[in-house]
Amino acid sequence: MKIQQLEYVIAVAREGSITKAAKKLYQAQPNISIALKELEASLGIQIFNRSPNGMILTPEGEEFLARAQTIVDEMQSLERDYAQTPENELKLKVAAARSTYATSAMGHLISEYSEKTNKLEVHVMETSTAKVMEDICAGKFDIGFIRIPSTYADMIESRLKARNLVGRTIMEFPLQIVMNMNHPLAEYDDIPYEELSKYPEIIHGDDEPEMVRRASINQDYDDKRSTKRIFIYDRGTQISMLKTVKNAYMWVSPMSQSSLRYNDLVVRKCSYENNLNRDMIIYRKASENSTLITDCVRTVYEYADKIEGLEI
Repeated sequence: MKIQQLEYVIAVAREGSITKAAKKLYQAQPNISIALKELEASLGIQIFNRSPNGMILTPEGEEFLARAQTIVDEMQSLERDYAQTPENELKLKVAAARSTYATSAMGHLISEYSEKTNKLEVHVMETSTAKVMEDICAGKFDIGFIRIPSTYADMIESRLKARNLVGRTIMEFPLQIVMNMNHPLAEYDDIPYEELSKYPEIIHGDDEPEMVRRASINQDYDDKRSTKRIFIYDRGTQISMLKTVKNAYMWVSPMSQSSLRYNDLVVRKCSYENNLNRDMIIYRKASENSTLITDCVRTVYEYADKIEGLEI
């Protein structure tokens, strides 16, 4: 049994097909197929059922995958811990579902390290919650921030555990409405939901489907009610659109007063929103004793405490 075979199993299980896994791993498809067959033959078990709908894990395959993921995680952890990286260097890869306070916290941490290190190599990617989980699991990023409806918490925590990931809750909150300070709805302390349909809504372009929006906002939420929708895929453009598209608005998580003032924005509650959302920080279990991961967790909790202490 080889580590590479275990990595193939993990990739095929994640992608659902050998073809997609081969593309992700930059390998030839026949090489992966042969390696999987050799592995199954040597172990005397069937890891995958081959079907027209793709590669599906067998019950034995599910158990094997969990153990394989643990082994690969430990190997990656050993490589990181014992690689000849000078003490005066910082290497960090962060994947985040869009969150102003989380990325601000990482900026503060990077500044701290910058004062005591000679070399920084930091990658920060903003993307969807599903992609964050996938990339942390695959070892592409060191730490991630995800946002989920609180009603999904048990399911997500179960998925994290199955993938040998640690998930820690940062905060829970209701979504609010953000808009330009001159927006007609800014006069309300509590915006009537029926008024929103008159105005353009800015939406995360890579968000989950409508059922997740219902879980995030209200079970009766109807995506089709809004006929003026602008799908944006990066946070900087979202802020720009809020400032320049007349009377645009957006459902958002807590934002700091300084960020709001800087961009001439205000937030208002909307009592139609009756569900809670949860922000979590996630990382591989094999990395939980890392000093860098510990520093990341500490810093983001400090920033979250500042946000939660504000009336916004």
